[in-house]
Amino acid sequence: MFKLLKFTTVIIFFGVITGCAGLGNMKEVAFEEEIESDMAMVNIVRRRVFLGDGAKVEVWDGDKFIGTLEAGKLLQYKTTPKTHTFMVYVQGSWGVAKGDLKEGKTYYLKFNQGFGAVNLGVAKHDDPRIREWSTMTTVAVDNTLQKKVPQKYIDSARQTLKRVSDGNAIVTPIYDSNAL
Repeated sequence: MFKLLKFTTVIIFFGVITGCAGLGNMKEVAFEEEIESDMAMVNIVRRRVFLGDGAKVEVWDGDKFIGTLEAGKLLQYKTTPKTHTFMVYVQGSWGVAKGDLKEGKTYYLKFNQGFGAVNLGVAKHDDPRIREWSTMTTVAVDNTLQKKVPQKYIDSARQTLKRVSDGNAIVTPIYDSNAL
């Protein structure tokens, strides 16, 4: 029994330290404060919290994969202003935020995980943490090294979108008051 417990502890320890492979190859980029007037900027934040930091978070705009987010990083994503459903996926769970993005505006979404539940929170425009988040290591997908996303993940994203449209998912709303 003790050997099994010791073996399990070692496996969990190395899993936390090394993490899992992500779907996207990411690169560090300079943080962009300004956004073109005909676009919207979405910043997805993942703070370091130690527990679970090794797991990679996959970020989606609907059924379009937009990047892999590691702990202590911020993913910047420029997109067209319209209604978007942003989703994060980690270890079999999805978090969802949905709203109508406005031209020339910036939004901050924050990945949260606790006790098996995943959530994608939305910061208000005057959240004092935004200043700190804007100094985090910023990443974007490296399109020169991008690998194909396996169909099973796209299918899972589409199933989650269906649950959202059917009203069977917990969704954090993105309001105009969230825009900077």
